[in-house]
Formats: sequence, C-alpha cells, structure tokens
Amino acid sequence: MNRELIKKLIAVNMLYVNPSTTNQVRKKGHVGKKVIHSILRQYLMSGIIFVIIYGLTMVMIDFGKLPGYFTYYMALFSLIGFSQSLSAIFNVFFESKDLMDYLSLPIKQSQVFIAKFLAVGMTIIPFLLPLLVLFFLTAFKSGIPIVLAILFAIVLFLVFFFLLFSLCSLIVFGLTKTKLFRRHKKLFTSLMLGFSMLISIGGILAINFTQNSGSYESVRTDRAPISLFLPFYQVLHQLFSIEGLLMLLSILFVTVILFAILKGFVIPSLYEQFSDEGAQDFATKRKHKSNQSLKRQLSNYNFQLIKNPSLIMQVLTSSLIMPIVMMATIISTNVINLQGLSNKYFGVLFLTGIVFSSVMMNQTSFVSNFISLDRENFSFIQSLPLSMHRYLKQKFWIGCKLQLVISGIIGLIIASIVHLPLSLLLSFLVGVIFGTYLLSLHFFTRDYRLLNVTWTNVNQLFTRGGGNFGLVLWMMAVIILGVILISLYAFAISSNFNASIINVLVLLWLLIMSGAWIWINHNNFWKKFIQ
Repeated sequence: MNRELIKKLIAVNMLYVNPSTTNQVRKKGHVGKKVIHSILRQYLMSGIIFVIIYGLTMVMIDFGKLPGYFTYYMALFSLIGFSQSLSAIFNVFFESKDLMDYLSLPIKQSQVFIAKFLAVGMTIIPFLLPLLVLFFLTAFKSGIPIVLAILFAIVLFLVFFFLLFSLCSLIVFGLTKTKLFRRHKKLFTSLMLGFSMLISIGGILAINFTQNSGSYESVRTDRAPISLFLPFYQVLHQLFSIEGLLMLLSILFVTVILFAILKGFVIPSLYEQFSDEGAQDFATKRKHKSNQSLKRQLSNYNFQLIKNPSLIMQVLTSSLIMPIVMMATIISTNVINLQGLSNKYFGVLFLTGIVFSSVMMNQTSFVSNFISLDRENFSFIQSLPLSMHRYLKQKFWIGCKLQLVISGIIGLIIASIVHLPLSLLLSFLVGVIFGTYLLSLHFFTRDYRLLNVTWTNVNQLFTRGGGNFGLVLWMMAVIILGVILISLYAFAISSNFNASIINVLVLLWLLIMSGAWIWINHNNFWKKFIQ
C-alpha cells in the first residue's frame, strides 16, 4: 500500500472534517501544509485538555466499587464521541463531494476510503481519550496489576472506538440512502450538526453539575448503572472470570458484525449512491406553487435563505453560549430560587428581559445578516417594481420573529430553573420581546450599512465591522453594563424608597429612550425607502 498517497489523502480529508475550523486557520494566514499542521495541533491540544481536566476528576472516584459512575462517565463521553462522529463522517463523505472526482485518478477505491476513515478517526479520538483513563482506573482499582491494566485499557478502548465508529457510519450512510433525506438534505444536515453541538455542550454541563453537586472524595453511594455499558465494566472488573471473558467475546462479536456490515454492504455502494444522487439532482425540477400571493412567495424565499447549515450552527452557537454558561452556573450552584420574589420587582425583571435579549443578540444573529443573505438577488429585487420598504419590512419581521423564538425559549427555560413567579415571568418575557425588537432594528440597519452581497462564506458576514473583537466587546459590554443596571435597580427597590414611584420613573425613562431610538431609526433608515 502506498503510504505517502494515504498520508496526502488524509491531509486533504482533514480539511473537510470541520469546515469552520479550516476557515479560521486559513484566516490566520496559514496555507498548504501549515493548514493541516495547525488543524492537527488543535485536535491534539483538545485531546490533552480533555484528558487533564476530566482525568483529574475521575482519579478521585473508585470505579472498581462504583459501576454506576463508570457507566455514567462512559455514556457521557460516548455521546460526545457519537455526536462528533456523526458530523465528521457526514462532512468527510458527503459535504466534501469529492468521491466521484477520484474515479478518473489512478487511486484505488480502498485507498480513498482508508484515508477518509482515518481522517475521521483522528478527529474523534481526542474526544474519547478520557475513556482510556476511565478504563485504566477501573481495571487498576479492581486489583489488576498496573501493566496489565494499561494494556487491557488500550485494547478495550480500541474495541469501543471501532464499535462506535461502525455504528455511527451505519447510521449516517443508512440515513443518506433514504428518500426523505435526499428531499430535505439541508434540514437534516442542520439537525445533525445541531445535535452534535447540543450533545457536546450538554455533556460538559453534566460533568460540571456532577462536579459541583458534591465532593468526589465523599462519594459513598453509587448511582443507578446504565445497562448498555455494564458489559464494559464487567470486562474490566472481572476480566479473568468466565463472566468477564464472555462479555469481552460478546463485545468483540458485535463489533466484528457491525464492521463486516459496513465493509461488505455499505462502502461498496457509496460510489453508486453518489452517482445516483448526482443524476437526481440534475433531473430535479423546482415545483411551481400556483395561487400564492406575493407576500407568501417572498416569505418562502426568505426562509430558504436561512437553511444554510453553517449559518444555523453559527447563529445558535453564538446565541446559546452565554445562556448555557448562565444555566450551568445556576444549576451547579443551586443557590438561585426566586419563587418568593415580590411583585414590586416587576420593573427589575422587565429590565432583565431587555438585558437578556441583548446577550442573546449580536452580529451573527439571523436578523443581523438577513439582507446580505440575498447576495446578488438584492440588486435584482431593487430593479423590480416592488416596494423596497415593504420588502425590507417583511424581511425584518421574519428575522425578528426568529430571534424572538430563540430568546423566548431560552428565557423560559432559565425562568423555570430559577422558579420565577408567573407575574414576574410575564414581565421578564415582555422585556425580552421589547429588547429583541429594539436590537433587531439596530442590527438590521447595521446589515444594510455594511451590506456584502459578494460573500462566499457566511463567516465573512459575521466578521464585518469590528470582527471577532467587536463581537467579544459587545458581549462583555452588555453583560457588565447589564449587571450594573440591574443591581442598582434591584437595590433601589429593596431599599426604603417607594417601589411604585421608582418603577414608574424607570419604565418612563426606558419608554422615552426607546421611542427616541425608534424615531431615529425610522428617519435614518426606513424613511429613505418610503415612496
């Protein structure tokens, strides 16, 4: 086998594993081999950080006596590995769209697939490395000599890796063969990438919650074990018993079966599947829907613009990162309970809603890029006998409503976590709606001012203006200023001053400032489109 060729093919496929990471590396000025080296260093550092952080926490637990905690940690990192595997396999095999290009080259089919599978495996292993520590600690705490514990941990880790990899491959390849996937490819891609992100973040939150729920040194009672992962525990805990050997043989048998199905039935049909997809894409005709109003047609067009999987991932990631940190802090510390909060704080909750909407919105939100998503179509639309004021208003409200849905759902989750009373919850939600509307006006206007209709990657839209520095500065300024204003307002309400007068004055000030902003925005932006 040509090892040099395999290495080059692996390097090519590493570019497809995570397109956003590749784009970020290229933005730093790296080209050629430097791009691959930088990507590999990032994955290597991720693996080291995972092992250090989670390995140190696991050292404190006697897994030899606590199978429940063993299965919990194994399930946790299995989910993280599972989510990473789904996105990596899909990106390398399907989003790359290069399988048919190899047909005209003097490269064997086996070499192409070996390179792709190795590229995917190299990006998954860093997220699974804590399992290697888990397997070693369990074997060692169960009385197995340290040398044998290391050896068995490595062997079982590799077996589990092949098992997980085969399972994920079968899921992805099986899903992409369905007619439903081919009809709604963008939707399924977005859901797959979103699932990957949520699982990864959820796993980290689960670890943090466990860490803060009590000291590992004081763990005496085990948690309920997860049956699916108990065979791995029995192999490590009772390796030299009949039960342990039978479990090991069962795991090996399942792994071999899955690998055989993948090799014998799935991989050989991939080239045929891609050629069929190409023919179907070529023959696909856009369905014409009759009797649709212009407003409905424009609405459908605008919703088509936001089906870009990369756009959806970037928007959700930037919108959810801070709320998730907030929820993690609240859950892990378990010190915030607002169930008995007095109704006199309704103004404070209204202001909190406005601040929260500011945290949820930034230059990467849907409404912040909605005009630029038109690309060259924007110039075409301007040439039509169509009211630009009406067109932009419709586009604005679609983006604003999307942001309201995102902010509203996350806000409701946080409010339920802190047990916010119904009356104060309504005040908080009104603040979220009000703040989202005001900020949508700002970011929609900003998009027009920094209009870019020649972009090739959505990241070019997100870095307009102040770039990443501007994004971080916005989030920090909103958080710091928001905390100061809310604290001062809450302190004033809790003091001996008349709460009703303070609420009326603050709300009156907010309404005056908001009205002034809406008037300025109307005169400087919307008025120019009124015919």
